Amino acid sequence: MKRILLACTLLVFGGSVTAESSINVTNAWVREAPPSARMLAAYMTIENSGDEERVLSAVTSPDFGHVMLHKSEVVDGVARMSHVGELAIPAQGRLELAPGSYHLMMPAPKERLTEGDQVTFELVFGDDRLSVQADVRKKP
Repeated sequence: MKRILLACTLLVFGGSVTAESSINVTNAWVREAPPSARMLAAYMTIENSGDEERVLSAVTSPDFGHVMLHKSEVVDGVARMSHVGELAIPAQGRLELAPGSYHLMMPAPKERLTEGDQVTFELVFGDDRLSVQADVRKKP
């Protein structure tokens, strides 16, 4: 009977345990923008200690209308930014979201954010979700 109960518990809670045990987010921050800015950016380091690749498929935040995955790059001497549908974090690897590279773009902040504020993000990895707190900073 105990084995059946344990198996049922693992089936119900197994998905959320996986993300929390294999994904770790550090150095999450949002760049403070001028009062008139309609778009903000966020950065963080995502580490995957698991034995399988994890895919970040979406990010949400109650502080913004929506959150998009983006990549900045220079192509033929021209800087540009493009939308990215998802980001893979390799097994036993890490992905750095940093200025000039992959990052989060957040349009329509619900209120002005200044240095010292915090922003909550929910990172979606398939059926798993991970809540992350990011500090608002003027500089990295």
